[in-house]
Amino acid sequence: MPSSSATDYWHQKMMDFVLKGAPLVPAATQWIGLFTTVPALNGQGGVEVSTSGTGYGRVAIVSGTGSQWQGPTGSTKDYTNTIDLQFGIPTANWGNILGAGIFDAETGGNLLYVGTLTTAKQVNNGDGAPRILAGQLKISRATC
Repeated sequence: MPSSSATDYWHQKMMDFVLKGAPLVPAATQWIGLFTTVPALNGQGGVEVSTSGTGYGRVAIVSGTGSQWQGPTGSTKDYTNTIDLQFGIPTANWGNILGAGIFDAETGGNLLYVGTLTTAKQVNNGDGAPRILAGQLKISRATC
C-alpha cells in the first residue's frame, strides 16, 4: 500500500483521548480486509470482498505484546507488518482488489485505516491464496 489514511472514526477516537481524556483501548488484534471499491475516510462507499462462499475472510495481525507490527521507522515514522498476511484460497472470483483496510474486528467493526494499492490485483476462483508480504503493508504518519 503506497499510502494509508486514518479514518474519521479513528481520528475522532484519538482526539477524544487527547482532548477529553476519553479511554482509548486498542484491540489486541486488528483485521486486514480487501476492497474492490475503496471507502471514503468516513467509512462509506467501500465494497469489501464478499465472504459468502468465496473463501475470503479478513486476516488477523497482532498488536501489543508479541506485536506483528514494526516501527516507527524512516522520516515519516512508518509502521509495517512483520509477517506475511495470507488470505484464504479463492473459491469464487473476488474481483479487482483496489485497496486494503485495517479493522478492529474480524467481521463488521470499525474501519481504522484505509489505503489504495499501488497496483490493483485481479483475484479469481482457483488463484493461489492472496498475500501481503512482510513489510508491504505500510501505515505512515501524515506530514504536511
